[in-house]
Amino acid sequence: MKEWDAGPDHILYEPRALAKPRPELFDPAYWKAEGRVEGSAPGRGAVVFVKGGQNGETWALRHYKRGGQVGKLVEDTYLWLGLEAARPWREMRLTSELHGRGLPVPKPVAAHVRRRGPLYRGNLITERIAGGEPLADALRLAPMQPLQWLLLGKMLRRFHDAGVCHEDINARNILRDARGGFHLLDFDKAGLLPTGPWQAQNLERFRRSLDKFKAVDPRFHFERVDWQALQSGYSGKSAV
Repeated sequence: MKEWDAGPDHILYEPRALAKPRPELFDPAYWKAEGRVEGSAPGRGAVVFVKGGQNGETWALRHYKRGGQVGKLVEDTYLWLGLEAARPWREMRLTSELHGRGLPVPKPVAAHVRRRGPLYRGNLITERIAGGEPLADALRLAPMQPLQWLLLGKMLRRFHDAGVCHEDINARNILRDARGGFHLLDFDKAGLLPTGPWQAQNLERFRRSLDKFKAVDPRFHFERVDWQALQSGYSGKSAV
């Protein structure tokens, strides 16, 4: 990865994905003016899909926003503690490392930080997963077969075996691609840790996410047997 700096703007980028870094690439208005916006995704962070890749790839451009009660008061600014402590910087580096290990994560493109005195705002660009659909949306439309739940459990186990503590695993930041494979997104609140109780806590948080979707929408396809299949895949008891 390389760094680019100009005034208040700082960019950490992957040269093979982004040849000429510049701040306007992180502004949705720029892409709209170019007629290259392909859509958007819901969630705490504002995600816009743009046709930005050098070889026609679609990028996911995410602006960092706060959630919870704090987010009602301070929408998208963070305390400046240096570049290496900035959220886009940390997520870019971690995502790049995980991608290099062959884990199913989006391909990182670039991180952007704009500093204003003691505060900063940030953005992240990753390559969009081709045919990717949020698990939450998929389960609203149709149930998954036991084999898919097994594979999902195996995917989560791969991340835990790699020491990836993802504190916000939910049904929106897991994507299922056109081939039925699963990908984990959003490593803003993730880090690398030795084996510990956090692994069970990650799984329990994911279970609560699924239960919450089910409670809000009775059409959401999630049952006890589905979780049992996932646990079988996670524990390695399945022969798949």
